[in-house]
Amino acid sequence: MSGYTRPGVGKPHRNSAARLLSLCPCTHAGPVGASACALCQWRRANTGSAAATRSGGNRRSCGRRQAARTDQSSGHGQCAPCNHGRIRMPAPLTDTPEDGTREQWYVACTQKQLRQGKPYRATILGLNIVLFRQRSGQAAALLDQCVHRGTRLSAGKITDDCLVCPYHGWRYDASGHVVHIPSVDAEQGEPKSPGYRYRQRHFAVCEQDGLVWVYTGTGNAHGTPIFRLPAYGERPWQSYFMINTFDADVGSLVQNFLDVPHTVFVHEGIFRSSSGRAMEATLACKAQSIEVVYHDEVDEIGLMQWLTNPDGEPLVHTDRFLAPNVTFCDYLWGARSGFLIVSQITPVNARQSRVYTYIAYRFPMPRWVLRMLRPFIHLYTHIVIQQDVKIIRAHREGLDNVANFKPCNVPADAIHVGVEQLLAAVRRGEALPEAQRRERRIRFEL
Repeated sequence: MSGYTRPGVGKPHRNSAARLLSLCPCTHAGPVGASACALCQWRRANTGSAAATRSGGNRRSCGRRQAARTDQSSGHGQCAPCNHGRIRMPAPLTDTPEDGTREQWYVACTQKQLRQGKPYRATILGLNIVLFRQRSGQAAALLDQCVHRGTRLSAGKITDDCLVCPYHGWRYDASGHVVHIPSVDAEQGEPKSPGYRYRQRHFAVCEQDGLVWVYTGTGNAHGTPIFRLPAYGERPWQSYFMINTFDADVGSLVQNFLDVPHTVFVHEGIFRSSSGRAMEATLACKAQSIEVVYHDEVDEIGLMQWLTNPDGEPLVHTDRFLAPNVTFCDYLWGARSGFLIVSQITPVNARQSRVYTYIAYRFPMPRWVLRMLRPFIHLYTHIVIQQDVKIIRAHREGLDNVANFKPCNVPADAIHVGVEQLLAAVRRGEALPEAQRRERRIRFEL
């Protein structure tokens, strides 16, 4: 287990109404310096100045400097600077998430998905975002909409490190500035140095552990830590990603990924089998996380005990929820064998999420044997996840049947209740209240 340590939890990130108003959410597409919208006028009346909205002094940088281990195959690892100047704050395409949910880093794609020379479209929290690579390999992200006529920029192309709108050819650099308008020349009063006065919203980007992250908030991206994948790139660990779309919000998925009782029904005979025995665990609800340590050293996971635990070592099983959107489950047998599952949940909208599942494993076998077994391990994990995709769809359809459904919780659902309480705090931009932070034993039958 050399090189592998369990991750910590960052400090809670607070938000304020003042910061939310630092960007003008007006709907006009006019140039910077146009007459103030109603919200800008409201700020002038209530704060004495609208300078923060209309000046260029609100530009920031995320400050992250090669914050992660770079992907060895691509060499990427730098973060793109943030850009919070005078830009339009668009309305989300779906329900507006509460503030604490927006002020986070989310996975937009894998590094392999973001290929040079081709725009990549991702939807996060109802916002359509376009990502592209410059010749240097640096990734950039803009709101997927041309400020000229609203066309989707991801349908365009990349020319000279700029994103080109497919409709009228307007070009955007990595910071969102319009740098070329084919239909306009200098004689028409459009200054070209250092660029035109139009721009689109730019998002902070960071590449880490084979993933491309986008910060969807308007606050300090540098002050919000990004979860590091355990054992990524470390030998003798083997690892890979799986990407799936679920018909569920973040809360429903976190509850599913941390839920043990469902495994003997949804994954019967594949992941676990019903035995009628009792399982005990310690549940700890913390400021920014939930941790469940199981006390069952003989629990049998999966179909391949000869592979995962040939030495007959006791099992150490721990599940975690790291707010707002990461679950981490590890199964460790002694010092030589382990199986890790990390789920990075990216909310597409209020009803759908994209999950980037990271699988890492090490077993006491020669590397050539593990290479031969790799396709079977991939197939096994794919089957298990597709079973969850199916049951989550049925769960979503059931919730849609009656509005404002209230679940009937039993003692075995203590983890579900803890997840709901922590997510409610995150949406308020807070840590879990002291009164709800506690540690206790739970028990249920399998």
